[in-house]
Amino acid sequence: MSLSALIAVALLGAGLYYLCPPKARWALLLAVSYAFYAYCGLYALPYLLATTASTWAGALLLAKLDARLSARLSAEQIAREDKRRLRAATKRTKQALLWGVLSLNLGLLCLVKYVAPALPRLSLLMPLGISFYTFQSIAYLLDVYNGKLAPQRNPLRYALFVSFFPQLIQGPIARYDQLAGQLYEPHRFDFAALERGAMLMIWGLFKKKVIADRALPLVEGVFSQPGAHGGAVIAVGVLFYSLQQYADFSGGIDLAAGIAELFGIRLAPNFKRPYFSVSLGDFWRRWHISLGSFMRDYVFYPFALCRPVTRAAKALKARFGPAVSRAFPAAMGNVLVFLLVGVWHGATANYVLWGLYNGVILAVSAYLEPAYRRFGENHARLVATRGFHALRVLRTFLIVNIGWYFDRSARASQALTLLWHTVAQPRLSELASGALLGFGLDGRDFFLLAVATGLLFAISLLQERGVAVREAVMARPLPVRWALLLAFALLLLSGAVTGGGYESGFLYAVF
Repeated sequence: MSLSALIAVALLGAGLYYLCPPKARWALLLAVSYAFYAYCGLYALPYLLATTASTWAGALLLAKLDARLSARLSAEQIAREDKRRLRAATKRTKQALLWGVLSLNLGLLCLVKYVAPALPRLSLLMPLGISFYTFQSIAYLLDVYNGKLAPQRNPLRYALFVSFFPQLIQGPIARYDQLAGQLYEPHRFDFAALERGAMLMIWGLFKKKVIADRALPLVEGVFSQPGAHGGAVIAVGVLFYSLQQYADFSGGIDLAAGIAELFGIRLAPNFKRPYFSVSLGDFWRRWHISLGSFMRDYVFYPFALCRPVTRAAKALKARFGPAVSRAFPAAMGNVLVFLLVGVWHGATANYVLWGLYNGVILAVSAYLEPAYRRFGENHARLVATRGFHALRVLRTFLIVNIGWYFDRSARASQALTLLWHTVAQPRLSELASGALLGFGLDGRDFFLLAVATGLLFAISLLQERGVAVREAVMARPLPVRWALLLAFALLLLSGAVTGGGYESGFLYAVF
């Protein structure tokens, strides 16, 4: 999938959308979404159709079972024991249906992510965004199962919710009650909304093309040869990966959100300046917000509140006291969630270790929460200082970047080798001798990276302090706004700052 094709589909689709009769606009959006997905690979359409059909039909059947039970309970004069049996039988049938649909969709996801790569003869390509639309559909199905949503009876309207094309790049994972109404509403042409969308698209492309793609050669050079560099060069490589991954992922999300705004649709935010976080938990509440929300609502809480965990917590209370008992569900829930997130990234030891690294730190933090709270109460003046806040941000940044060693490495042994070299063999002289210039980047590249990263930091800092940057730009006179937009667009189109030799697809496009 090329960025130019995505943008062309977005602009053409937006033009057709507002020319289309209002009542048919959602159907036009569905056609554009499927055309885009087919362009990216016809082989992927059966997976998308299977997920759409199974979760749509499954949700309808779940609602039908509930309606049938309600009708029988209200229409018949039956004994309390018979009512209990009816409810139990309906619950078993609903659970069987739910697990059947979940197994089908998670099975397809596991097939293309884990089984096919391990079997060379089974040559299955990874469908674009399969994890994102699978999780989105599963969330819808679970919400219907739990009675939070009424099912969508129109299969084509539901198909649009699953396939809305900007999200297929790399999310976010939308909730039906937040997105569906916007998709079906016949939005009117709004020039200001187009401006806002174009601004966000250009900003996303800037992060992707100027920062992420330019940082890529150094990252690949460092991680492809784990024993060839000293710790100082490796540390720089990890920092560049931190920058590359954030600019790539958040840039793609900004691009998707900007395209959606061309159609008058607002996607849920997926990043909230995570590198300003003051703890690891705070970081993961700001990074890939929609995945964190999905894991919290459909994995963490159901696990933490299930009977075996609550029973274990009660047993711990009798032996170790209420503090340990209260922390146990959250601690174990975090370990499970991040183990699953690690495996979602890949079923290899380095991702498992990455997940456990984050999960164990969060589990320990859950047990230490009372101590943190007492420290804050006893040293309130210190905790309120900017210096202490900055120290917490730097500590979190260090913890996160240690985790990136495992996230980016091809194997667990490679991650451990890189970590060992970073600590035990820093070889600072390599930085002075120009080793960083051996990865295909020259002085101009480093200068552009520094300027672009500085701009990203400055805008993020303003947003962190409550400044609505886009709104501030939109408040400027029209010539000023368009001068800024055109300047950024021309820079990106001209290649003056992007550097055509460093192009790559989005990191999470095939997740």
